[in-house]
Amino acid sequence: MKDRAEEISLTDFEPGLKVFCLIKKSNRVRRINLRIHSKEKAILTLPRWASLREGYLFLDKQKSWLAKRIKRFPATCKISEYFSNGGKVWLAENPHLLSWHENESVTKVSYRIYEEHIHLNIPNDEMREENILFSLRALAKENLTDRVESLAIDSRLKWNKVRIGNQKSRWGSCSAKGTISLNWRLVLLPYEIANYVIHHELAHLKHLNHSAKFWEYLETLCPNSRVKDKDLLKVGKSIICLAQDI
Repeated sequence: MKDRAEEISLTDFEPGLKVFCLIKKSNRVRRINLRIHSKEKAILTLPRWASLREGYLFLDKQKSWLAKRIKRFPATCKISEYFSNGGKVWLAENPHLLSWHENESVTKVSYRIYEEHIHLNIPNDEMREENILFSLRALAKENLTDRVESLAIDSRLKWNKVRIGNQKSRWGSCSAKGTISLNWRLVLLPYEIANYVIHHELAHLKHLNHSAKFWEYLETLCPNSRVKDKDLLKVGKSIICLAQDI
């Protein structure tokens, strides 16, 4: 089955509310899964054994839930607006403010890290959002890779690779081959919460599931992990929406 996008009307629950739903199949899921991608988009993932008809029936039953979640989902925010309103970058326990200067004489993005802020020097063109994002991803790649290495060594864990990506809804993942994939937006979360995510993925090197043994082991790496998991849900809602359209 090819991926398909369908417009779903939710007007029975909220006047004028509609959402596009991407329907796809995956070998990795064991049951039908519905998640919110943005205020305009949801993703319905079917296991290989499920028929398209079963997907539609599931979606129809979840319309009320979908309408409520869509209404509560934070609006996508431009990265420049986020930092203009006081957003911070957490490379360590103390955060940095971010500023930038658009310079007509430069063609490449560069940055400097000071004690309390990070300053970007970016080209004066129509790609401000892309240039800021490029800088943040470069910062995140260096910082998060170092943090994985440090936390893994402390925990005596061995990994294969670290990848920093632009995931739209996930903070991180760990493959069976030991590849740790992290969302660059982790550097926008408070330091300890981002470290919790890294510990969470490192714990999957021992337990590639979310069993009781996984959570017990994670607690040895990161005390109060359940509390931090709830903190991630609260704090991360607005952060995960940043730069979704770039």
